[in-house]
Amino acid sequence: MTDQELKKLRRSDLLELLIAQEKENEQLRSQIAQLKQRLEDRTIALEQAGSIAEASLQINGVFQAAQDAAAQYLENIQRLSGQQEKSCRRMEEETSKTTDQGMTETQETCCPMEKSPQEYQEQLPAAHEETDRCPTMDQQRIVVSCTAHEKLRKILGNRGGKGVEV
Repeated sequence: MTDQELKKLRRSDLLELLIAQEKENEQLRSQIAQLKQRLEDRTIALEQAGSIAEASLQINGVFQAAQDAAAQYLENIQRLSGQQEKSCRRMEEETSKTTDQGMTETQETCCPMEKSPQEYQEQLPAAHEETDRCPTMDQQRIVVSCTAHEKLRKILGNRGGKGVEV
């Protein structure tokens, strides 16, 4: 504002301008104090760190970020391990059901037939082969899943996953 504009203002308007200027001054003083405090905090951090490299690492929170990443990694490993265990249990149950069902069907099919012992002996190898083939495929899947689960367990053990329940 120019001097002429200020002279035209009423006394109440001048007081309002003065109050507004005082509030702005107080706000700037507060901001300066905060900035001084932050500068002091950084200076103390630099003095405590012992070197510029250590101070910059502490200020930037690199150590905390690394710790958080490690914790997240362990949580993911635990979650995956739990999923693998559930999958193995489910596959075992499915295999057991399939085997039981196959046995029941075989018994139902074979019992009503009236054949001579020689006819049964001739059909026995083919029946054994068919009965053994179905559960073997399911058992192979279970073995592969369990092997993967054991490898995951070993990895957790080698990574220092203390306290990790699998």
